[in-house]
Amino acid sequence: MTPSEAFVETLAANGVTDMFGIMGSAFMDPMDIFAPAGIRLIPVVHEQGAGHMADGYARVSGRHGVVIGQNGPGISNCVTAIAAAYWAHTPVVIITPETGTMSMGLGGFQEANQLPMFEEFTKYQGHVTHPARMAEYTGRCFDRAMSEMGPTQLNIPRDYFYGEIKAEIPKPNRLDRGAGGEQSLNDAAELLAQAKFPVIISGGGVVMGEAIEECKALAERLGAPVVNSYLHNDSFPASHPLWCGPLGYQGSKAAMKLIAQ
Repeated sequence: MTPSEAFVETLAANGVTDMFGIMGSAFMDPMDIFAPAGIRLIPVVHEQGAGHMADGYARVSGRHGVVIGQNGPGISNCVTAIAAAYWAHTPVVIITPETGTMSMGLGGFQEANQLPMFEEFTKYQGHVTHPARMAEYTGRCFDRAMSEMGPTQLNIPRDYFYGEIKAEIPKPNRLDRGAGGEQSLNDAAELLAQAKFPVIISGGGVVMGEAIEECKALAERLGAPVVNSYLHNDSFPASHPLWCGPLGYQGSKAAMKLIAQ
């Protein structure tokens, strides 16, 4: 198959049905087979919006959020959104097509050093070093985003989409997240039973553990107010009578006072 086909087949194997971004010449070849593979590219006005949309999509769906753009200034527009996803522990995969290998260092079209841009805000950076490794790196970026709960970057020289390779599409590798050991749970229960003024901080752990209903049940059992950790208003319903708002900059005064007490 072509490297583009290996790339798209790996996206499909990871359940990708929607991507966000602006079409560019750097990924024109795989773009032609997105639709036949059941993948919809949702166009935006600005790439930063695409990154935020991928972040929100991942939070709501529990699946990967995927963003793609034109090399250079296209993907550099996503830095702020990827930073937000990093601090929210969201499994976003940003796909960054790059200047062709034969023009790197020569001022190739929209050439930029794309890995350092995202180094601070990604859990893993996969740089495709050979067309034959397209599926391998693509699969690894999707696996690492989910296992480490944070953004990963897949950097692909634009000429590596073309040619013919032999490829095996890797199966997604997902880790089970446990609820904690028996001793840890017993210790936690004892602490809570003796607590005089418990307050629950509901955040990324609740979302990752798909434990919002359990968090509600615990809050009701304890009669404990619940506040959201920074950037995780999605971790407890605002309609619940025990909800007291988010912590952090421009957060809830009630939440801040509860934590202070």
